[in-house]
Amino acid sequence: MTVLALSLRHLTPFAPAQTSAISFDAELVANLLRVVLNNEWRRASDWRPVVRAQIEEIATECSSLNWDGYGAKAVSRRAKENAQRFVDLLPTDIPEPAAVPDPDGHISLCWDFGRDRIFTISIGESELATYAGLLGKGVKRHGQEPFRGDVPKILLESVREISPAR
Repeated sequence: MTVLALSLRHLTPFAPAQTSAISFDAELVANLLRVVLNNEWRRASDWRPVVRAQIEEIATECSSLNWDGYGAKAVSRRAKENAQRFVDLLPTDIPEPAAVPDPDGHISLCWDFGRDRIFTISIGESELATYAGLLGKGVKRHGQEPFRGDVPKILLESVREISPAR
């Protein structure tokens, strides 16, 4: 006899699946349920759609010349698409960046963890990521890296290095 006792009343995507399974089949179903809930949790903690929406809003608000009143270049459709593609390539285990417009028509992704711990990646119309940051105790890092199918290792290492969760 297969018995699977789950309290569905308390089952949410963020609650662990608890069971008193007493057969192989019941344990199998419980394990499958754990996998589903884990996937729901991962999807719910994925900050990339939020940052993509920020980029979309920036592109709309900054799509004309002089959007800042100081002669800023317009954020082009290509810059928006490149920034969104770059965000899609970022792993979700790094902290969520803030997306901000640049006066040169680029979109920057910024991680700011306080004094001497800030890192910015600027994305424009080309497939180059320009970056600069302070990584603590006088350590500075800057440069340009091409991105195509993945995020350059130096960029991920830099964000992880300043992240308080490391």
